[in-house]
Amino acid sequence: MNFKHYLSLTVFLCVFISQTTAQESSYFKTSIGLNIIDNSNESTRLPWGIENAAFENPVVLGLDYQANEEWSFGLNASFNTLEEKGVDSDFYGINVDANYYFLYNTNRQLFDIYGIMGGGFYHAFEETGITLAPGAGVNYWFSEFMGINLTARANFQLNGENGGVPEVGNFYQYTFGLIWRLGKEF
Repeated sequence: MNFKHYLSLTVFLCVFISQTTAQESSYFKTSIGLNIIDNSNESTRLPWGIENAAFENPVVLGLDYQANEEWSFGLNASFNTLEEKGVDSDFYGINVDANYYFLYNTNRQLFDIYGIMGGGFYHAFEETGITLAPGAGVNYWFSEFMGINLTARANFQLNGENGGVPEVGNFYQYTFGLIWRLGKEF
């Protein structure tokens, strides 16, 4: 699939979701932050290989549509630089996520805790990989419109046998940043 197919699918999902949740009080959230990519597949079996963590030009941008108290749907873009076997490569990725909220910020509680099921693609080392990306996230709201966002996700490359990016394969991605609620108070 090329970029036009991904964009068409994203637009279709946004229209579909906005129609199915028209009765709910919905709003958008936007975020900006830093990301760390752990590509330690070869060197460790633990979920964190600090010696292989990529943290160079580590920007992540996000836009979420909070459909109701239990569901939000997001589009995220991340940028970084990976080093594998002494070779540097620019990394960029786009994910589309569905987020289910186990604990939603109601009654002036300060935390959102949610699970992530996403998918997307990334480009590195002149190749493109398609991923399935489950994870978890937490928002801590320190004001009515602004908070801190933390996420952790595992990215499983789906096209690894006959394509994808062999230098990267499966990887973990951690993000930390600021999140803004647009037009909606507690």
